Amino acid sequence: MVDLPKINCTTVYTWRNTRTGETFTKKPSGAQLGGDIVQDCTVQVSPKGMNVFSKQVKTPTDDNKA
Repeated sequence: MVDLPKINCTTVYTWRNTRTGETFTKKPSGAQLGGDIVQDCTVQVSPKGMNVFSKQVKTPTDDNKA
């Protein structure tokens, strides 16, 4: 079994009315909830976490592109 490092991150959900541009930090309900509401998700990773992540994920180079 591979021992993967733990990367601390924060996930932030917001809801946005695509017609009016209004944003909400809590899920809208009732009259605010309509067909124009979309959910956005942002994941915030610290610089230290990004360093760990970049060491674990290998990106293809020009020599071995698929």
